[in-house]
Amino acid sequence: MNISAAGFAALLAGVAIFGLSARSQQSKADNAWVGKVFITAFDEFLPIAHGEGDFIAARAHRDGVNDLPESSVVIENTDNPKAMRGILREAQGASLYQQLAALHGKDPAKTYEQLKPDLKVRVWNFTADQCPAVAAQYKAFENITFVRPRDDDAEEEHPIMYQFHESVGGGDSEVVEYVESRAFPKWANATHKAFAACAATTATTD
Repeated sequence: MNISAAGFAALLAGVAIFGLSARSQQSKADNAWVGKVFITAFDEFLPIAHGEGDFIAARAHRDGVNDLPESSVVIENTDNPKAMRGILREAQGASLYQQLAALHGKDPAKTYEQLKPDLKVRVWNFTADQCPAVAAQYKAFENITFVRPRDDDAEEEHPIMYQFHESVGGGDSEVVEYVESRAFPKWANATHKAFAACAATTATTD
């Protein structure tokens, strides 16, 4: 069969379009897999759902692009003041989302359970004696009030999402905040900074 130059060019173009379409579909499938698995990994590696006694917990990630290494802070306060402790968790090297995407791209056949051992998240534990910020930031949280979102709030295209879970004195509440200038994100960032300073001189658990 003879194919003209024009026909051959059209055939090549069709093959190229098919290749691009197949890659695009695969990319969407990969992104969907990472997005789904990220929710599981985020809850598992940076939990804020429970703690000992009264507790305050917060975690942060950047919505959409997920380029910010995720982190969380937890303060547990029992009846024994000496048992109060703080916990800092941080994704290392790259965000948890980016780590999952890279590992999945390297070996798409592996399940989350198979990839999980290669995810890098460090954990620090410290008592109030080891890190005075534990008690100070617990006290500071008592003095802040959640402000409900307003219709005229300025929202970035990919804001940092702050998720809080508080269980104190028998009450339990969860809120999400994304306005950096408000009290809850300010508290989370101040606590993260103070805990990171303590972590520089405290052994990790992981």
